[in-house]
Amino acid sequence: MPNPDSIRILIVLVSIPLMVIGMRKSLYAAIGYMVFVYCNVSFYYPVFAQFKAELVFAGIILARILLTPHNIGKLSAGYSKINQYMMLFALSIGFSYLFAMNHRVSWDYAVYHFIKTAVLYCMVMMSLDNEKDIKIFAWSFVLMFVYLAYEPTYGFITKTGGSEQMYGTNYVADVGLLSGHVALANNMNQMIPIAYFLIFGFKKRYQQLLAAVPLFIFFVSLVGSGSRGGQLGFLFFALALVFFSKKRLKTGLMAGCVVVILYLTSNAFVSTLARVDMDQTEGRLTGLMHGVNMVKFGNILGVGPGCFALARGQYHGHTMDAHNLYGQLIGELGIPGTIVWFFLIRQIFLNLANSKRILKNMVMEKSFYFYLVTGLQVSLIVRLFISMGSHGLYYFYWYILAAISAAMYVAVKRMEGQKCDSNV
Repeated sequence: MPNPDSIRILIVLVSIPLMVIGMRKSLYAAIGYMVFVYCNVSFYYPVFAQFKAELVFAGIILARILLTPHNIGKLSAGYSKINQYMMLFALSIGFSYLFAMNHRVSWDYAVYHFIKTAVLYCMVMMSLDNEKDIKIFAWSFVLMFVYLAYEPTYGFITKTGGSEQMYGTNYVADVGLLSGHVALANNMNQMIPIAYFLIFGFKKRYQQLLAAVPLFIFFVSLVGSGSRGGQLGFLFFALALVFFSKKRLKTGLMAGCVVVILYLTSNAFVSTLARVDMDQTEGRLTGLMHGVNMVKFGNILGVGPGCFALARGQYHGHTMDAHNLYGQLIGELGIPGTIVWFFLIRQIFLNLANSKRILKNMVMEKSFYFYLVTGLQVSLIVRLFISMGSHGLYYFYWYILAAISAAMYVAVKRMEGQKCDSNV
């Protein structure tokens, strides 16, 4: 296996050319920008940070996308209700920021990151035109995480590096999205369902074997993270897999066998699960209750994006993050933001369910798009489950998933219309 440092240049060789190609087709610019930002090009190559490359590239790409007149319409509420909820959610963040306990903390820890997320949301929403675009973006999303997860996978397999803890070694990335063991586990849990279902979008055996490589990397990274919540999330994925299967008994037996094999063969898997205890679980629920208390103390619009730990110190005597997304949501954005966010999540589910229904009606249950929709459904369910033990309200996953779900629904409806026209 090559050392992660020896392949680091790939993030430059991929992201920059994609953004250049994107001057002709905006989808590639959106993908290139996503890779540039979330693979931390500016950190590893400081020359880009010196001229604020993320900001400059964002401006150029948005200007390019907006040059195509019909793209602007894709951000309207008429194109998708997702846009309506995204705008309302952004407004709720803005209002909460106005009344934040500390504006500097709020900006540095939340608002700035959400603005980058919102920019990427707009890029993706305006760039996905058809089924082919969705397929390209879906695989780009998976492959970006393959690159990100390669470093912790390499560490776990070769037993190099790692973060020493009192209970063992966690193998995580040095910087970025996967630099914390909980963040690493959460991201792997959200990617495993997508990677799993995309395998079945291929018909030939060798293609399926190649497509299984991301799944292997994500799982190894998950085990190497040493995260208890991560292991519970994987078990929850197995349950969700059974629920979404037509042959539940067969799938349940297979999932059970996999879990038993892991218990018998993986010391890392067993030792991590052995550390699960009720006290830690109650601690995660405390984050939820503290978020509710912040509203009870009069913060109807929340204590401000990113200010949960600050408010927790003031109200409850210890400055600790929520470790519970729902506590973070209620505490930081108050009642309006909480309502809007859940409507946003509800709309993602509706988009995916409606897309699935149309694909079934068109007898496309073995198509790439049907498997992608199912993978996104399971991914979202798993991520919502593990969010009881982790925060990440402004993380780009939620909002990119929203954009994909909207584009998918529009594309599938168009496919349905074309099929009806051909039958006339």
